Amino acid sequence: MIRFIVKLLLCALVLLPLPAFATSGADTGPDNRLLRMGVRAHGGFTRLSMAFERDIAPVLHQLSGNRVRLVFSNTVGGRWKKLRSYRDAHVEGVVVAPRGNDLMVTVTIKGDPRGVRVSTSPGAGVVSLDVGASLAPRRSPPLAQGREGIKVGVEQLITTFDPPFKSEIPFTPTDRRVLEAMVPPAEAALIMDGEAALYEGNGSEAAEIFAGIGTNSPGRPLALYRLGEANYLLQKYGDALRFFREAERQWPVFLTRSPSTAFCYADSVARSGDLAGGRRLLGSLIAGLADKKYAPALLVRMADILARQGKDQEALAIYRNVADNFTGSKGSWQARMKLADRRLLALEPAAYSSLVKDYLEIYERGTDFGLREQGLFKAALLLSLYGDADQAFARVAEYEKKFPRGMYVSIAKGMREELLVPVYRRITRAGDNEALVKLALENRDYLGRVLAEDDFIKNLSAAFADLGRIKEEVGLYANLAIREQNRVYAPELYRRILHDAEQLGDPTLMEKAAGEFVERFPAHPWVQRFREELAAVEYNRGDFQRVVGRLSGMLASGTRPEYAESLYYLGKSLDASGNRRDAERAMLLFLAELRRREMSSPLAADASYVAATARLSRGDRKGAKEILRAAGEASPEERDPFLYKLGEIARSEGRYEEAAHYLRTVVKEGKDPDWRDMASRLLADMELTGMVRKSK
Repeated sequence: MIRFIVKLLLCALVLLPLPAFATSGADTGPDNRLLRMGVRAHGGFTRLSMAFERDIAPVLHQLSGNRVRLVFSNTVGGRWKKLRSYRDAHVEGVVVAPRGNDLMVTVTIKGDPRGVRVSTSPGAGVVSLDVGASLAPRRSPPLAQGREGIKVGVEQLITTFDPPFKSEIPFTPTDRRVLEAMVPPAEAALIMDGEAALYEGNGSEAAEIFAGIGTNSPGRPLALYRLGEANYLLQKYGDALRFFREAERQWPVFLTRSPSTAFCYADSVARSGDLAGGRRLLGSLIAGLADKKYAPALLVRMADILARQGKDQEALAIYRNVADNFTGSKGSWQARMKLADRRLLALEPAAYSSLVKDYLEIYERGTDFGLREQGLFKAALLLSLYGDADQAFARVAEYEKKFPRGMYVSIAKGMREELLVPVYRRITRAGDNEALVKLALENRDYLGRVLAEDDFIKNLSAAFADLGRIKEEVGLYANLAIREQNRVYAPELYRRILHDAEQLGDPTLMEKAAGEFVERFPAHPWVQRFREELAAVEYNRGDFQRVVGRLSGMLASGTRPEYAESLYYLGKSLDASGNRRDAERAMLLFLAELRRREMSSPLAADASYVAATARLSRGDRKGAKEILRAAGEASPEERDPFLYKLGEIARSEGRYEEAAHYLRTVVKEGKDPDWRDMASRLLADMELTGMVRKSK
């Protein structure tokens, strides 16, 4: 214990000048003043000059939104409102504002925000800030090729993301006997239920319970404190602060009895924007816990607040003291994380590997789950930005596996998607089909970015085909196509699925894929093709009504089919449903389409027969005979049905000898035994009835 106190005092020495540790609890007044300001544009930069009563060393901060800020400690000055509208080639406005006893000068920069330079004139009290792209330091290209997408938003995340801080101070529930002496038994039981919810980290349940404690109840002040803690858990810091302040007004002594409540109060003050107030409350709490194991973590939180106040040197000293003097404690690991983060924001690419080792040490040896998560994520981040793609990809995948509900998991998903691109390119260059298939199958949830790569789907399909794993390809593509985020690539994926379904001889798969496409992409240029594929499956299943409903629009609009056979399927379906007129039109269009494409089809003969019988059914014998003769001449090997039909027509018209000629030709020269048999029987009937003489 003595050793612990000695180490803590070493850290306290850093804090002695700070107002939070003053015995009075009040800040000292400013000891410097800004007297004059001026802005002047030079050739390659703009200079902002500031004159003070005495020499001063400002602290420079890089902010988001292309802004830089100079912080002058213990300094006052006017607001210099006219400078807010100042504009030139390098500057987009200057804002001067106080914060507590400090003065802040914030400049919005046009161009590279690193193009800044601060200089002082000893003895003259003058500070100059130069701004211009020409002042930006030259450095090696910061990112490995193809990693630009990963960096977007990451720096802002690390600089502004402030997750809930775990102080390690245990939650102490109210003693049952104290509660029962304070409120009726039923209300005491309710409060105990609410405190149990707080202990388990269930802020929503706790807030609901404590909100039910009436304003006139003796337990109301305690309920207000617990409402503050519940809202703190829910990260509703403004609401938490409101409850804490009302609770403190009604029962101030409670804060000295419950350090965990005091910490939540202090942190809510800081997170609500009152950094100085939060710092004072936290300083008092640390002083009261100097002999406890919780002090190192609280010192780290104090340093966080100091850093946000612009007191970087003081914050840095605390981080280093805690990291060096409290090894093994949670506070030490927190401090090491803060020091590593500071290096990350000013990192030169050549030095990234040593910082990766630091983050991995926190991940592998740290005692806190949240810090271990941050350590692995940030190591993966650095590797993703600067390192080997395969190594980075492995670390990102490890993070998602170890921390599936982690605070950075959505960012890790984006990183993994980006890293798949260089990994895919390496595998493609190596021609490793097995590795490419494995990469796609194991990362099906992360293919959004790599799908945009030229020839990715083509190369992947070739790899599946080479390995003979078509069924796995179908499963993957079906999974990808149905996802809305892959909508732009879905048509090509569906096209590949149809091709695979045809190879596999799987009409069910073909029908499912084509049906999904038609439903999801009714206006797509390929929709006609998919509609015809779907109709072909339905025709082969004998579902003629669906075929008619799906394809009959081609007759009305004159749309040419993607596949000529679609018109045949339509014609046969119309004929089966009794619509002979449209069946004839469809078949004639089919035959015309074959001629236009200069192609033959085994379906042509049947199409001609259907068209001819359709004409015959409406009394157009002449037209029917034209079709039959043309079909017989075009398909001499398949002329049996045409000659037979011509014989029937001639017989019905009383031209018996002509009819007999056609029928005898079928009997003697026919290729199809069924048609020969039918012709023979009809001819025998004609001979028997005396229509024609029996042939010798």
